[in-house]
Amino acid sequence: MKKSLLFIFAMTACSATSVMAQEKFELGKPNNDNYRYLDEYKALKEYIDYTKYPNFKLGIGTTVPEYLQKSTVYKMTNKNFTETVAGNAMKMASCVDNNGNMNFTNVKNYVEAATEAGLNVYGHTLAWHSQQPIGWLKKLVGDKPDPNSPEEYKVVAEKDFTKDKSVGWTSDKTQYGYSINFDATNGLKVTCTKKNSNSWDVQFQAMTDIALTAGKDYKMTITVKGSKNGKINGHLGDWTTNNDQDPATGFSFSDLSFTTDWQDVAIDVKPTIDGNFVLLQIPDFIGDVYVKSIKFEGYQGKMIPRTAEEKKKELINAMDKWIKGMMEACDGKVKAWDLVNEAVGGGGNNGEDVDEEGYYNLQHSNGYKSGTWDVGGDAFYWQDYMGDLDYVRQACRLARKYARKYGPEDIKLFINDYNLESDWDDNKKLKSLINWIKKWESDGETKIDGIGTQMHISCYEDDNLQNNAKEHITKMFEIMRQSGKLVRVSEMDMGYVRGSNKWGGSVKTDQLTEEEHKKMADLYEFVFKEYFRLIPAEQQWGICQWCPTDAPDTPNMWRGGEPVGIWDTDYYRKHVYAGFVRGLNGGEPTSIDGVKVDKTDNTKSIYNIKGVRMQATQLDELPSGLYIVNGKKVVK
Repeated sequence: MKKSLLFIFAMTACSATSVMAQEKFELGKPNNDNYRYLDEYKALKEYIDYTKYPNFKLGIGTTVPEYLQKSTVYKMTNKNFTETVAGNAMKMASCVDNNGNMNFTNVKNYVEAATEAGLNVYGHTLAWHSQQPIGWLKKLVGDKPDPNSPEEYKVVAEKDFTKDKSVGWTSDKTQYGYSINFDATNGLKVTCTKKNSNSWDVQFQAMTDIALTAGKDYKMTITVKGSKNGKINGHLGDWTTNNDQDPATGFSFSDLSFTTDWQDVAIDVKPTIDGNFVLLQIPDFIGDVYVKSIKFEGYQGKMIPRTAEEKKKELINAMDKWIKGMMEACDGKVKAWDLVNEAVGGGGNNGEDVDEEGYYNLQHSNGYKSGTWDVGGDAFYWQDYMGDLDYVRQACRLARKYARKYGPEDIKLFINDYNLESDWDDNKKLKSLINWIKKWESDGETKIDGIGTQMHISCYEDDNLQNNAKEHITKMFEIMRQSGKLVRVSEMDMGYVRGSNKWGGSVKTDQLTEEEHKKMADLYEFVFKEYFRLIPAEQQWGICQWCPTDAPDTPNMWRGGEPVGIWDTDYYRKHVYAGFVRGLNGGEPTSIDGVKVDKTDNTKSIYNIKGVRMQATQLDELPSGLYIVNGKKVVK
C-alpha cells in the first residue's frame, strides 16, 4: 500500500513539475529536495479567506518599468497578488522635473495595465520629503528678483570645494575604479585608477540646486588641474535632460582641456531649465584631477527674500498642480493613497525631538541626519514652510478636491510611516503619529482614513530580541485597532540578524542557513496571524510585501544583499513563501488584547499539502497522506 502511494505521488509530482516548469516563480529552488514542497503550493492570493476577511488585499511593491514589460514580473504579480504599489514611479520626482514640468505617461500606462489585469492599484505617495524635484521647489521658496533693480553682470551661483567638501550622486566608484576626496588646499580630488569603456563611466554631480533662468546666457568657469593633461566632459541640466538623448534639452559640453597647472576653464552656457546640476565626467584618464571651484556669471537684477506667506502660497500652488495632475492621470482607478509619507520624527528615546507632551515632533530639515536613506539625497521638507498642521491639511484638502472631480469620491487616505513596531521606545512613534492625526483632524474638515505601518523588520537569532520584537508587533496592531482607523501593513520586508546585538547588522543572503530561512518564514507567518487576530475585518485594508525578490548586493540598493524577498533573485520560491501561505491560511480573528507571545515551542510543525497547520504533533496521530514536517515533505 505504501509503495503504491509513493508511486502515485511520484507520477503526480512529475506531472505537476512538467506543467509548472514554464513559470519558475511557481517553483522552489531547482535541484534541491529541501524546496520541492514549495512546488505544490498554489498562488498566494488563493489562500485568502474572503468569507472571513472580505476587505483584505495582498499587495506587492512593483518596479513599474519591469511590470510594463509584461514578462516575469507582470505574470508573477498578477498571479499572486490582489494589489500593486509602485516602488518609485508615482513619487513626485519621478513625474515632475526641476522646472516644474509634469509627465504622467508611466503612471497612466501602469495604472491602466494593472487595472486591466484585475489588480487594485494603491497610490504611493502624494506628500513626502524625499525624492522631490528640489530644483523647482527650492526656486519657489528662494529669493525673487527685485522689480525696481536693474540687471547687472555678477556671479549668480558658485561652489568652493575647499570649503564645501561635498558632491551629489556618483557612479559606482568601485566598478569604475575611482575615488573622491577633498582637502583645504586643492578642493575636490578625483583619483582615477583604470581606463573604462565609456566616456561617462567616471561621473558625478559636482554642483546641485543651481538656480538659473532657462534661455539666458551665462559663463561657467571651472578652476581645474590634473596630475597630467586631460579633458572633462559634462552636462548642465537635470536627469531628464541628461538621459533623454535630445541635444535640445539641457546643455552638454565636452573636451574641456586641463593641464598640470591651475587654470580657469570657461565656457558659455545656456540652460534649458531653471533648476540645474552640473554633472562632470572624466574620460580615458588615469591619475588625479583637482577641481577647486565652479561658478556661473550672468546678468541678473538684485534678489530679495520672499516672505514666509509668499513661500507658503507658492508651495500650496505647487502641491495643487501636482495632486491635480496625478489624480487626473489616475482617472479614478486608484482608490487609496499614502497621503503623507514618513512625517513623524523619532530617532530614539533619549528626549530629543519630542514636544511638551512627550510625543515625537514632525521631521524637519534641521533634524536631517546625514546617511539617512533617501534616493538621490533630494530631501525637501514642505512642513518647514507650510507648518506642521497645514502641510497635511492642505494635502488632504487637495486630494479630496480632485478625487471628487476625477474620482473616486470615496477615496481612502493613509498616513504611512516606519518604525511603528518599535520595541526600543515601546511603540512611541505610533502613539505620536496617532496624536498627530488627532491634531490634523481637529479642524473638523481634515479626515485621515487609515494608518500604514511599513514594517521593515528583522528576524533575530537571539530569542530575547525576537520575543521582544514580536511583543511590540502585537502591541502595534492593538494600538492601531484602538485608533479606529483602517490598518495597512504597507512595505513589509525582513532581514536576519545574528547574535545578541540588535543593531549588529543583517546577514547577507548568501550566508543564510536553511534553518535561518525557515525562521524568517515563521516570523512572516506570525505577522499575518497577528494582523488577522487583532484587526477586525472592517478595519483591514491588507498587507503589502515591499520586495518581491531578494535584493542584489549593489550600491544604493534598498537593503542590498539581504534576504528581503519571497522569491530569490532568480524568481524561485523561498521558504518564506510557505510562511506567507501558513499566515494567510491560518489567521483567526479574536480582537483580544494582552495575549502574550509563546516563548517556547518544542512541538513539531506539521502542515497538510495545502499549508494548513495540523493540530497533531506526531505523524502517528494523523491519517495516511502527504504532509510537510519541519519544512520537508513526508508521506505517511
